[in-house]
Amino acid sequence: MKKFINLMIAAIVICGANVFTSCSESDNPAANPFESEMTAAIADAQKYGPHTEAFAKEAAELYNGYVTEINYKTRESATRKCISENCMPYDLKDLARTTIIAGWDSTEIKPVIKYLVETATEKGFFGRYKHQTSDYGYWGDIVNLKYEKLWTEVQVKTYGMFYASNTESIVRSVIGDSIYNIIHTKSGVEPGLSHYYYEIMRADSSSDATVEYYKKLAIEYHAIFEHLND
Repeated sequence: MKKFINLMIAAIVICGANVFTSCSESDNPAANPFESEMTAAIADAQKYGPHTEAFAKEAAELYNGYVTEINYKTRESATRKCISENCMPYDLKDLARTTIIAGWDSTEIKPVIKYLVETATEKGFFGRYKHQTSDYGYWGDIVNLKYEKLWTEVQVKTYGMFYASNTESIVRSVIGDSIYNIIHTKSGVEPGLSHYYYEIMRADSSSDATVEYYKKLAIEYHAIFEHLND
């Protein structure tokens, strides 16, 4: 945190209040180390993103799963996240990311996670494994890969949690109409409400009562997807 703040102060002194845009690297790269590192990190994401995607596809094929196309953070999105988390660009772990969808419940995705961790460790690019949970019912698993200074991200989700987190068009395009229709029929709810509820809960304009109301809805919504294969 101190490292980031000190660099921002230096950038403000040299470039003016508009820290991220007022001083170009071509003018004086050393004067704006944040922008220089951002450029390098984004270039590395483009370099190692295809490898991350190929590795995810390899794992998915072994366990009859599906994979989303690799997604890259924009410079603007990465900058916003660095500001909110008080970090430098190479500290971000999701400049390039993809998702594996493989199975109906947590027991079915465990072999995928095990393969990712063990194979990445053996080949020298394992970063970390993290099981994500929330107080509003969402859960998921992340395997981060590490290539020199760059981190990339492979999320592993069940069919239900992928359905809960994305729009109908995305769900159908990735896991197909057949699985989508099964989930829609069994759950009786629309896809993508996980993100919708989350955005309401995190909005500055939401009152405590509003947050609590939507948290309850989110918990009930996510719980539905734990029993689709019963």
